[in-house]
Amino acid sequence: MNEWGEKIELMLAGELDPKETERLEEELLRNPDLKKEKRLRTFVDEVLRDTEMLTLKNNLERIAQEERAYRKPLALPVRRRWYITAAAISVALVSGLASLFLLRLPPTPEEIYRNFYQTAKPIMLARSAQNLPGDTFNKDLQIFANGNYAEASRRLVRYTSNPAARFYAAIAMMETGQFGQAEGLLKGIAADPTNLFADQAQWYLGLCLLMNHKPDEAKGVFGKIADSQSLYNDKATEVLKLLD
Repeated sequence: MNEWGEKIELMLAGELDPKETERLEEELLRNPDLKKEKRLRTFVDEVLRDTEMLTLKNNLERIAQEERAYRKPLALPVRRRWYITAAAISVALVSGLASLFLLRLPPTPEEIYRNFYQTAKPIMLARSAQNLPGDTFNKDLQIFANGNYAEASRRLVRYTSNPAARFYAAIAMMETGQFGQAEGLLKGIAADPTNLFADQAQWYLGLCLLMNHKPDEAKGVFGKIADSQSLYNDKATEVLKLLD
């Protein structure tokens, strides 16, 4: 069991100190896999507790009745059988019910995002841009193409009247985890249907809303895409099925 797994166990048992609990909660916000692990552990813990109590109570009563019938001491044999039964139930539940839970667990917004997000490829307007001293946009777009998204977002967002620059600025922000700022830029672009980047902006806006914990708003965006002639309508339909 890794360090975070141990901390989850301690937190569920109420034995993790407040400072470590705060650290764990911050890590859960950043780490979707750890968040899924916590959900699984919580589920298994609850199932174990409820099932063990009911099953063990019935077994204990049955054993007690048998022991009374034969007038044998009850304490030690029952205690041993209690532990054996508990161990057997734990193994069965962890290997069986936990696997079933994982199979039925709906994907998280983060998982949907990872499965559908792809970095938008930049459209270079002029291959010889580096030879044109006044053409800073193409130079800044080349920074995006080179994968330097932090620098690209800072440069491209300055082009307030250039929808292409603002679209790629939003993508660069998504690449660096700035989903709140990216959402604002994409909403502005998607709101203008005459914009050449409107369809792309709407698709990425839906993904951005998932990461901003706005599933209902994301459903609305993906619903519009699915009902349109957008190139993304099939993908939007797939996402909607996962969100239902």
